Amino acid sequence: MKQSYHPKVLSPFFFGPSGGKRVRLITLRAIAIAVFAASTAAFLAALIPDVRIAYAWAGPSIFSEVDRRQMSAVRDAVPEGAVLLLAAKPRDVWHARLWQRGMYPRNQVAVQLEPFPADVIRSLRARYGIRYVVMMGSPALDAELLWHRDLGALHGLSDRVSLGELSP
Repeated sequence: MKQSYHPKVLSPFFFGPSGGKRVRLITLRAIAIAVFAASTAAFLAALIPDVRIAYAWAGPSIFSEVDRRQMSAVRDAVPEGAVLLLAAKPRDVWHARLWQRGMYPRNQVAVQLEPFPADVIRSLRARYGIRYVVMMGSPALDAELLWHRDLGALHGLSDRVSLGELSP
């Protein structure tokens, strides 16, 4: 006598029982497919404009015209690859980090928030070969400068930005 082989079905979702239960399973499957398709369509519809905006405007949008002008003046005065010391008051930390991003990769920026202990400044200068300093606000930086140049006010604030070369 010949025996027939009937494989076991692992999931009733794909091969459900017959009758009314089968109709309900087909309906649930159709709803799940419709929800997945709608979600995928919404994702794709939002993705393309979001990616275009993110890559076209994310970098330039955070820098104001004042920031760009000041950073350009620093780039003109400082050699490429030179590490800058940025001395700022704690309230200017956002601008300090913005400058760190704006000057990278041409120049690295070592941010030092007030207070400025002389031993810390000496250590930074020795470690990174720092010759130039960008000062935000009027930090009490106890260092002699060979020259000093005012770059104007921070965008939207009364604090000033200045550039100088530290004496050896």
